[in-house]
Amino acid sequence: MSEYSNKSGKTTGIIVIVVVVIAALVGAWYFGSYKPEQEAKEQARLEQIAQAEAEKKRQEEAVQRKARYDQLIIDADAAFELEDWVTAQSQYTEASSLLPNEQYPKDQLVLVNAKLDEIADREARKAAGVVETVSSPTGRFYVIISSSIDDDLAMDYAKKLAQEGTSVKLVQHNYNELPFHGVSVGDYGSWAQAEAALSSFSNFGNPWVLKY
Repeated sequence: MSEYSNKSGKTTGIIVIVVVVIAALVGAWYFGSYKPEQEAKEQARLEQIAQAEAEKKRQEEAVQRKARYDQLIIDADAAFELEDWVTAQSQYTEASSLLPNEQYPKDQLVLVNAKLDEIADREARKAAGVVETVSSPTGRFYVIISSSIDDDLAMDYAKKLAQEGTSVKLVQHNYNELPFHGVSVGDYGSWAQAEAALSSFSNFGNPWVLKY
């Protein structure tokens, strides 16, 4: 009976040891290999989802930027045609900041800034009572309030208006093969714009439009 008990005890001990070893091996495999591998897979899956969402967001933002850019160019071009240089400058600048690789708004800004510099120079000359003389064709449309063969007479009148704060240009042109000096109080890019502006200069009498 004693010998049987000893054998049974040894067998039980061996089984316990085997179970402990197996449990240790399983635990080592689970915590050392399986679990880290599953965590790595889950992390990779989450990163892939995050990357896909980020890419989707980038694409949506790119579409929105392009749509905003296109609208800004339309509005800026319209302002350019109306010679609203300040608005055009603001909108071309914003469009260029949205899509920096686009050359068109940069080229337009060069033209707009040149116009604004021209206006600033004209205003400075106006403040100083300086009269600009236009002696060669420009393709623009001038609102003329008086015209004279006598250049001194025309210049005196132009200077008087300039000193009173009116922006004036003296346009040297020919009429019936005679040289005339027209006093202009406004110039525009189109005949329609000049015609529309005539009423605002009615205090000068009967202004008319001269293309030169």
